[in-house]
Amino acid sequence: MQVPRPRNPALRLRTTWPAPHAVLITARGALDTATAADLASLVSDRLWAVPERLTLDLSEVDFLGVAGVRVLLHAALQAEQNGTELLVVTGTNPMVRRALRVTAADRRLTIATGRPEPAPA
Repeated sequence: MQVPRPRNPALRLRTTWPAPHAVLITARGALDTATAADLASLVSDRLWAVPERLTLDLSEVDFLGVAGVRVLLHAALQAEQNGTELLVVTGTNPMVRRALRVTAADRRLTIATGRPEPAPA
């Protein structure tokens, strides 16, 4: 029997379904080595349902480390294999935008400054 690992309080994650075919994960706090596994697990769980779109809102993340960027790139690969559109929302957060730019992840991810409206089902 596998006991679930407690989530790290440095990162708060919330999932909503703005439309039947769309999933939104909102992250707040630090996305680093200590917390990246929490996001990776949640993204994998949500992609298992094969939504049309998965949006990751990082506009309220106050630190994005390399481990967090790695999770985003892996999520992009998983989403592509599922046929799911993955969108990373940075808002106007300069720290998140810079982390994605210096790691060149912004070239491999679909990035937006705001959340798109879900299309009707």
